[in-house]
Amino acid sequence: MISLQFLNFFQNQMNMKKILLSALSVIITVSLYSQSLSLFFNGEPIAHGATVQVLGNPTDDYMQAKAAVKNNSANAIEVMVKKHINADDTLPNTMNVFCWGSCFPPNTYVSPFSILIGPDQVNDTSFYGDYFPNGVIGITRISYIFFDMNNENDSVAFTVEYNASPASVAQNLLTQVNLSDAYPNPAISVVNFGYRLPEDTRKSSIIISNILGARIKEVQLTGVSGKTSIPVGDMVNGVYFYSLCLDDRVVITRKFVVKR
Repeated sequence: MISLQFLNFFQNQMNMKKILLSALSVIITVSLYSQSLSLFFNGEPIAHGATVQVLGNPTDDYMQAKAAVKNNSANAIEVMVKKHINADDTLPNTMNVFCWGSCFPPNTYVSPFSILIGPDQVNDTSFYGDYFPNGVIGITRISYIFFDMNNENDSVAFTVEYNASPASVAQNLLTQVNLSDAYPNPAISVVNFGYRLPEDTRKSSIIISNILGARIKEVQLTGVSGKTSIPVGDMVNGVYFYSLCLDDRVVITRKFVVKR
């Protein structure tokens, strides 16, 4: 006859095996989905897939986005860069190039060579995205993907919005626009805005960005006047910026606080 003590011992052993298998599964999952590379913009870390804004004037010679790339792994990595542009995301008569050690012509979408980044090292001198507005007003969006040349799936990316809006145009629009201050401020669960826009506005939105310039949310506005409410319950406590964007031009930018 099997003793009760033996049954308890057997059950404990089975439970221990389940715990070990679960822990091993977690470790394998983390290792499968972890990325070796991470990015910094303006000296601060940004999340994979983040959108950042670079502001300038259409008369500027060029606008520049600079990023640093960190190798978080224990091995050196040969890192390459490619740019990706969705249809209609670049404005006509503008030009863009990127640099990865050397600068490449506008029709280059993948860097011709890699740069070796050592384990736990940061390369903060090699990458630039240069945008030439050539007098054109509006926003051009370009994504940059950094990847291990030996494993393209090991990658990290961010999108830059090059926003060329002259102060004179924004000032003229300001006389025709009414955007309320964010309320409540600090916001707990939602933040609200009242607005009145020019009658000829084709598209409009409110963009929320964090203090690093990374876009957190964008809400399209309906009609030329009204009120919109944006949930903030999924945002961490801190200072944020909200921008009113009319026909691809940022007209007003102000601050609000999330505090729960």
